Amino acid sequence: MKTQTKQLTLILDQGSHASRIAVFADDGTLLQSASQNIITQNDGVQYEQDANAILASFHSLFQQINPEYIPFIINCGICTQRSSIVAWHKTGGQPLSPVISWRDLRSQGFIESLDFGDQRIKKITGLPLSAHYSAGKMHWLLTHDDAVAQAMQNRQLCLAPLASFLLFHLLQDQPFVIDHSNAQRTQLFDIERLKWSDELLSLFQINVNCLPQLKPVIHQYGLLSALNIPVTCVCGDQNAALHAYPQLNNNEALVNIGTGAFILSTAREKQGSNQLLRSIAKSQHNTADYITEGTVNGAGAALSWAQKKMPEKNLFNHLPQWLNEVKSPPLFINTVAGIGSPWWCSAGEPKFIPNKKMHTNAQQYVAIIESIAFLIFNNLQQFEQPAEAILVSGGLSQLDGLCQKLADLCNAKVLRYKECESSARGCAWLSKQILKNNPIWHHLPVEKTFSPVKNVPLFDRYQQFVGEIEKYCNSN
Repeated sequence: MKTQTKQLTLILDQGSHASRIAVFADDGTLLQSASQNIITQNDGVQYEQDANAILASFHSLFQQINPEYIPFIINCGICTQRSSIVAWHKTGGQPLSPVISWRDLRSQGFIESLDFGDQRIKKITGLPLSAHYSAGKMHWLLTHDDAVAQAMQNRQLCLAPLASFLLFHLLQDQPFVIDHSNAQRTQLFDIERLKWSDELLSLFQINVNCLPQLKPVIHQYGLLSALNIPVTCVCGDQNAALHAYPQLNNNEALVNIGTGAFILSTAREKQGSNQLLRSIAKSQHNTADYITEGTVNGAGAALSWAQKKMPEKNLFNHLPQWLNEVKSPPLFINTVAGIGSPWWCSAGEPKFIPNKKMHTNAQQYVAIIESIAFLIFNNLQQFEQPAEAILVSGGLSQLDGLCQKLADLCNAKVLRYKECESSARGCAWLSKQILKNNPIWHHLPVEKTFSPVKNVPLFDRYQQFVGEIEKYCNSN
C-alpha cells in the first residue's frame, strides 16, 4: 500500500438509476468504484423503487471493496438522490412503502389545491411549491396508505428522505436522523433557521414526531455496521457535486447532467426572476453555506422516456454521430417529469414540433438532446451575472455534441473534467472536512474545453422552443 493511500475515504452514492461505492485516496485520487443498477417502476406519474433492493445493493457492493483497502478506510460519506422518500416501521425497521422518487407527481392535485402564497413558501424553504418535493408525497402516503396511517396512529412511523432510511439501516445505532441538505428538499424545512417549519408542517398535515432529527451535512453520524467506519458526511447528490471542483466564482456555473440536470452558481438571480432555488451547499456546526440552483427534470429521464417510445439499441454509441450529422432536428417539448425552473409547469405530454411521423429516430433523439441544452441555457440566463465558464459533469456530459451546443448557446467556454461522476468525489471532500490533518485535495485536470462558435440556426430553434414552452405552460 502506497503512502498516499493509507487514509482512505469510502463513499456510498445512491442515485436514481444505480447505487455506487467509491474509494478515494488522501489526495482525491479515485482508487475504486463499483455500481449496481436499481429498477424504477413507473406509469408516467408515479415513480417507485424497492427500498429493500436499495439496501441489498449496498450490502452487495460492500463485498466488492478491494480487501487491501478496507484496513485503511478511515471515514465514509453518503450522498443520495434528493426529494425521494420512504416510510418504515420505527421498531421493526421494515419498509411500509416503496421509495417514492423525486420524479413522482402523484400529489400534484393536492399541491394545486393548497391556498398558500408561493413567495411565502419560497422564503421559508428556498423552493417553489412543487409536487416534486417530499411534503406532498408524505401527505399522500399518510392519507392513502393504510399501513403508513396505522404506524402513524401507533407512533411507530418513520417518514423521511431516502438518506435517513439508509442511515437507520446501515449504521450500528440505527439513528433516525437527516442532514440539512436532504431535509430542505422535503419542503418542510426552514432554510434560515435550520429547523422544521411549524407553519409548513401544519400546511401539509404532517406530525413532526414521524420526521427525523436534523443534523449538519458535515457531522459524526455514527459507525457503518458492515465495516465499523465513521460516517462523517451525509448530503444530497447535487450539492455534493458542487464540491468536486475548484470553488466557483460568480462568473462560473456548474451543470451536473444525469437523470435530471442541475445548474449551480454562487451568482444571484436576476432581479425580477425569482424562479430559481436557494439551496444549501453544505452545513457544519449548525451554520450553512448557500447556492443558487436551477432544475431541469428531463435530462437522462427524457432519453429513458424516448427509449420506451422508440427503442434504439446501443443508443449512446449512435448519439455522437447523430449529433454531428443532424443539422435541422425538430423541436422536442420536453415535459418529461414536468418542466422545472424557471417555468415550473407540470401539465401536458412531451411532443415533437412539427409532429410528423417522417422524423427519423436520429432526428428525434437529437431534438431531445437539444431540448436539454435549451432548458439548461434558459436557467443560466436567469442568473444576475452571465457565466463566462461552465463546468459540466454527470453521465450526459460525455456527449461532445451536447457540450458544444451548450457552449454555442451560452457564448461561453464549457469545461469537462476528467472524472464525470462528481457527486461521489464532492461527498468525499465534504466527509474529510471533519478530520484533523486533512491533506491537500488535488483538483482534477480538465479533459476537454468546448469553445463557442456562432450557430444562428441553433439559437433560432432555441427562441422557438422558449415560445412553445411558454404557450404550453400558459395553456395547461
